[in-house]
Amino acid sequence: MTLQQLHQRIEQTPLRPYQMLIIALGVTINLLDGYDILALSVISPILTREWHLGPQALGVLLSATLAGNAAGGFLLSPIADLWGRRNSIMLNLVLMSIGMLFSSAANSVEMLWAMRFITGLGVGAMSASVGTLIYEYCNLKSRNLGLGLVVVGYSVGQVLGGFVAPWLRDDFSWRGVFVFGGTCSVALLPLIYFQLPESLDVMVIRQTSQALSAVNKVLAKLSLPAFDTLPPPPVKAKGASLLDLLRPPILSRTLLMALSYFFYMMTEYFFFGWNNQLTVNAGFSDADGILITRLTSYGGIAGGIAVGILTFKWPLRPVSAATLTVMGVSLMVFGAAANNLLMAQWAALINGTCIMASAVMLYAVGSTTFPVRVRATGMGVVMSAGRLGSIFGPAAAGYMLGGGFGRLAVCVVMALPVLVSIATLVRVPLTSLED
Repeated sequence: MTLQQLHQRIEQTPLRPYQMLIIALGVTINLLDGYDILALSVISPILTREWHLGPQALGVLLSATLAGNAAGGFLLSPIADLWGRRNSIMLNLVLMSIGMLFSSAANSVEMLWAMRFITGLGVGAMSASVGTLIYEYCNLKSRNLGLGLVVVGYSVGQVLGGFVAPWLRDDFSWRGVFVFGGTCSVALLPLIYFQLPESLDVMVIRQTSQALSAVNKVLAKLSLPAFDTLPPPPVKAKGASLLDLLRPPILSRTLLMALSYFFYMMTEYFFFGWNNQLTVNAGFSDADGILITRLTSYGGIAGGIAVGILTFKWPLRPVSAATLTVMGVSLMVFGAAANNLLMAQWAALINGTCIMASAVMLYAVGSTTFPVRVRATGMGVVMSAGRLGSIFGPAAAGYMLGGGFGRLAVCVVMALPVLVSIATLVRVPLTSLED
């Protein structure tokens, strides 16, 4: 059996319990990611009072995780292709554990910023590693649903964190929020070490002395026949370099995916960052603003699952274009609903649904277009490009609002990047470059 035949067997065979376990572990990891990202925003009012922080200092702290995310995607994602997806996930979990636990001991803005940056490094590189491993172990029918569930884990982590973190903050001080997150990350390490497999592709490409027994151990859990000898690695994997991302024919795919992520996340993080404030600015209560934010998260949970089911029968391109289009339209409706709370709530719910559905589609397209040898690195790079967009989006909206633009005008302008994201995403080739 060749490696290509193994791919076909995995893609065409119904999911086994072991594959469901891999998906469940991926969801759990992303759940922690969602909690970690939420942590600082929950404790920021207390930190502001205790440390006498001004808006500028608080803004610097809030930027630390985003900066770490971008750096982690660029700098650490290559580890998943060079040393393996599982090893990369373990390293990222260690970084997240260190960052969260030492954040609880921080006694200065500088130390807390450094620890949040370290946490961001792990979170930023984790998405590419986990998503790539899920993609490689799922069959064709459930692949996008598996990715959707992993994305949903992020939203669930934020929702649960929204309930758990305030309780921890009130009963154990703000440091307890970080202790809890770090403890959960540490507790997950042995589970990942003993239960999560390495990528079959990576093991075959690396051809280590233990690779044959490790591959056959995984194949037994997948109820697939064992190899007598390891199949040869793909021809292009020999002498391959991560710099292949910057060379034709992969270069065009890298640029298109990076642009699509950049403009998508400009709009995504504008809405995540401003939906609450825009609701309050329109004259509604703080509770109404919080409800808008929660509806966005609830919609995200539904969207990640729904889009995975839709792609059972519908191809990637039309589903991707449709989810992004509705995302842009619902944002404009939200902008027009300044005096209609019910309309704003429905628009937020639909927008959240489409934001997470689009995230699944972007990952599915990226994982399909990048060859195995640079898949995790490619996804890390393009997602980091997206995180740069996540910084520009909220900032651009702030400047527009400060310059006298109204709510509707800002929402219309911030919906335009979605059109660019669609235009670039539909041009990404969905053919394999592996052989």
